[in-house]
Amino acid sequence: MIQKIIVVLFLSMLIFSCKDEETKVSFLQKENVQLVQPRIIASNTVIDSFVTIRTDRNIDGAEVFYSSDGSDPTKKSLKLIKELKISEPSELKFRAFHHTYKASEVAVVKLYKKGYSASAIKWHTNSNEKYKGTGDITLINGQKATLEYSNPQWVGFDTIAKATVNFDKNIELKSIDIGYLNDPASWIFPPSEIEVIVNNKEKLSFQLEPLAEVTDRAMMDFTIPINQMVNTISISVKNVQQIPVWHDGNGNKAWLFMDEWIFN
Repeated sequence: MIQKIIVVLFLSMLIFSCKDEETKVSFLQKENVQLVQPRIIASNTVIDSFVTIRTDRNIDGAEVFYSSDGSDPTKKSLKLIKELKISEPSELKFRAFHHTYKASEVAVVKLYKKGYSASAIKWHTNSNEKYKGTGDITLINGQKATLEYSNPQWVGFDTIAKATVNFDKNIELKSIDIGYLNDPASWIFPPSEIEVIVNNKEKLSFQLEPLAEVTDRAMMDFTIPINQMVNTISISVKNVQQIPVWHDGNGNKAWLFMDEWIFN
């Protein structure tokens, strides 16, 4: 009888020990699972008066924190509860946290102040037939694209992009932001060179640093200083003519995708 009791107790302890071990393993497995990067939804990324920002949470119990000082968010950062209203240009970083799972990667949203509105744009070269955006005014319509190059706010070129932009009156133009997509895995590279001609007189040229390796997909921009009165400006953006040797597309022309020219 005593032997039977001892066996029962031993088996019970073994079962509970196994369950406890399973719980520990399960918990450790969850600790090693990373939350999906939070999906940030902005009403626009070009600010007229203000824009609203909200996010879809990854999983029940997850919380999203954000920062605006360039640092990566922590649990001590500001918490995104419902939505944000932003009225000034800024770069915001978002990260999801959960008490069980690993924190997500950081999601970045850059917001731009709406600049001067152009009265007309005349194209001297054509975009690719597949990537015409929403038409001739896509790059001056006050709308930014998303990371997906299929988004209708992107205009894609397999050659140089050149256009002349006019304004209704002389404006005091400080700079121009040229928005472009960096997605080398899709053969989409940053511009190699940008040239502007101000008021049909002054020519300004800028060389961009070439990519040295495959990088993560990102929306980027290049700022051109102007600092003078302007009524017309010609903009020429050159694509990479030969993809470098470290890339599978070595020797071919790269794609150039732009989403907005902002006149500050």
